[in-house]
Amino acid sequence: MITALDSYLGWDEPEHKKGCKRPGWDVHYRTEDHQYRSTGYGEEPPRHKCTDEYCEHSNAFRRLIIRHVCKACGVALVISGERTEQTRISETSTQVLGYGLPPRQVAGLLLWPGHPWLRMGMLEDGEEPHDFVVTRPRVREVTPETVMGQLTLGRGKLNGLVWTALAVPSKDGRYGLTAQLRFRHANDGKGGGGKPMRTLTAAARWIGARLAEDTGSAGAA
Repeated sequence: MITALDSYLGWDEPEHKKGCKRPGWDVHYRTEDHQYRSTGYGEEPPRHKCTDEYCEHSNAFRRLIIRHVCKACGVALVISGERTEQTRISETSTQVLGYGLPPRQVAGLLLWPGHPWLRMGMLEDGEEPHDFVVTRPRVREVTPETVMGQLTLGRGKLNGLVWTALAVPSKDGRYGLTAQLRFRHANDGKGGGGKPMRTLTAAARWIGARLAEDTGSAGAA
């Protein structure tokens, strides 16, 4: 399961050396076919024990290598792994991922586009993805400390579009789709937890009202 929060939280960024004068990353990737597993120098390769009846790789595998290099400070990060159908390379756009698009201001809050949990449709313009991470205004980056809520597009009882919402982060919160953050309040968009929410503005206002009620919550400005 991928949520809007997963688009922003839980990622690591390569670090430059202290004092790097021109921080930037030169990024490339390559695929190496027919790589063979081994246990060590002079030892026989392990026997092939794959239980997949359609397996074609035997003791060989395809290796995917991703290289990040900063030519200014000399840091190099190399990531490698077995390339399979689950670890494939795919090229897409920010309009599909959500991440990378600018936040929009709605009802006094910033809504940061994230990866759609259910690809059931897009917003009014038919291009941008749905599902948002919510922060207060004047926030420049989504971090665990700045997140105030999450908005997810769903289906109502008559199959109409509704917005579900989570608001006010709390360590002992009852609500949340992932373990990254838990929330104190939830609205399923259909009347559970508050009035039905059929527009993005109504959902953002619901989160704003919960934040106003919990001005002492962690991360509140």
